[in-house]
Amino acid sequence: MSALDPFRVVFFDIGNTLGTVTEHDNALQLVRFDSTQSLLLGFGTTLGLKLGIISNSGPFSTDDVRQMLQRAGMQNFFEAALVITSADAGVEKPDVAINNFASKRAGMSYGRKLVTG
Repeated sequence: MSALDPFRVVFFDIGNTLGTVTEHDNALQLVRFDSTQSLLLGFGTTLGLKLGIISNSGPFSTDDVRQMLQRAGMQNFFEAALVITSADAGVEKPDVAINNFASKRAGMSYGRKLVTG
């Protein structure tokens, strides 16, 4: 049994974890890091984990964040229901309530997921 066996979901932050986020013409833009695709393939394909997002969205909606991921060619890595923003949860990171919200959405207990960023 490996140390990752109990985990089924990994949640990533976007900015400074998966890439650089900017705002252009009232839309979020993501320029992903060179290593981002390999990172997501490693967790998703190699380890077989579900991938999600936990991110503060500021004045933007969860749909805005999803559209940003789509423009960056990254939407297929993440389960749509597991793209969690502060707009969904009603609180911002680092408040633990956003992690609890994400755990419930994933149908898992808090300790059965990894959170990066």
